[in-house]
Amino acid sequence: MKLFALVLTLTLCATKPVMSQQKEADHPQAIKAANMIRARSIVDEMNIRDKAKQDKVQSILAQHLDSLQVVFKERKRGMDAAAESGGSKELAEARAKAAWDAANGRFNKLHAYFLGRLSVELTAEQNEQLKNLMTENGLQREYSKFLIMFPALTDLQKAQVLAYLKEARDNAMNAETPDNRVEWFIKYRGRTNNFLAAAGYDLRKATEEMQKGATTAK
Repeated sequence: MKLFALVLTLTLCATKPVMSQQKEADHPQAIKAANMIRARSIVDEMNIRDKAKQDKVQSILAQHLDSLQVVFKERKRGMDAAAESGGSKELAEARAKAAWDAANGRFNKLHAYFLGRLSVELTAEQNEQLKNLMTENGLQREYSKFLIMFPALTDLQKAQVLAYLKEARDNAMNAETPDNRVEWFIKYRGRTNNFLAAAGYDLRKATEEMQKGATTAK
């Protein structure tokens, strides 16, 4: 919801003309080339030894990124149309939210299809690796912080923290930019904090101790 509100505000308030460089970057061929480069970069980090399989996974990933881009564009068109449709602000927001929700439905279908195709080509461990690379290793980064802040977590609590972060990662895989991917982890960091606070952990004290340790290490 926070991410939707941010995009909605930018859409409804934007008045500046689009720069020519941005138009070039938004050209379908430029986007397709950028997606191919990103797919190649991610797959190269996986060190898949079978060249044919490497090429297949790269192709699947590039196609998936292209499909996501189509939905991003459709979502933007829907939100732009909502902003320009006239009427009350509330009506514009309702129409924009409808466009946003419709896009989320398509993202979920693409996500399931993408993972299904990957499961045929990759092991479970390789699937995890690809998900982490697509999201700049946000899961490991957040999970490591929680383990440092709360070393006394039980196995069940660790499992729940990891479940929250995996859900964040799934959403981040469908995000448009690196900043949007980070926002998903921040959102689920809040949910995890609420879960741990309800379990009796002192979040403020844990944060202060972690910051104190980081300062001492310097």
